[in-house]
Amino acid sequence: MTDAAFETHLMQDGEEILGAYCWEKIEHIEELSMQYWSLRRLKLGEKSILSQIKDAENILASAQKQRASEVDRSIDLGEAFLDERTTILESIKELNNDRDLIIAEAAKTKKRHSALKMKVKVLQEEDEAHESSEIHEARNELAALRKFFATDKSRLDLIDAQLEQQNDQLDRNQGKIDLASGPMNGVSKVFSLISQANRDITKYRADLGLIQEEQAILFHEVGRFLNINFRRIDCREACQDHEGIQEQTRLLRESIDLNQKLVDRLGK
Repeated sequence: MTDAAFETHLMQDGEEILGAYCWEKIEHIEELSMQYWSLRRLKLGEKSILSQIKDAENILASAQKQRASEVDRSIDLGEAFLDERTTILESIKELNNDRDLIIAEAAKTKKRHSALKMKVKVLQEEDEAHESSEIHEARNELAALRKFFATDKSRLDLIDAQLEQQNDQLDRNQGKIDLASGPMNGVSKVFSLISQANRDITKYRADLGLIQEEQAILFHEVGRFLNINFRRIDCREACQDHEGIQEQTRLLRESIDLNQKLVDRLGK
């Protein structure tokens, strides 16, 4: 049953990959119509957000280049404030990197949590009358993972608050630069562009993360259907360019079923 639990987790990952590769060819499969059109809609949203991120990054790169030029011309005007601005921008970049790492870490924690829940379920089915030490250990680890997840969420909330604070500090710093620069409106506009571009990139990345989470759920639903119905001609046609992945998920499902049958026979 432990092997079956491990293989179930592996199969679910494989089904998600299978769905991600093959979803564009399932339009003709009636049972997957909802998933297909939902993914089409999400892909449009994803494309739009990626375009917005690219535009914001181009604006940021251009503004930073212009900033360097403006700074060269105004080196004697508000130099301390410009250094402060550079420090703040570097801090924002580091916070965004930390945010991405925490999100990746939370995703790993979520996967581990799902695997342990499956393990506990399987072990309980194997021996309903007793709570084994292995189940107890798994429950303890589940509790620990929930704490880790809560900690990651708290860290993410803290970083979001720090990002907001840094952006506010950018605005205050801009006021200082304006006073020091006097008529140099070009510098003011450049830093406003940089500040807004950073805000936009942070927002777009968060929106993209939500879309990708929704896509992952639909990919798994598609892959699971294609795996279960691998004998159907329409399902085989949808997977014809990725037969290897479909075959691997099928073999995993077959192995899980065989392990279950072994357990049933041993239990008699």
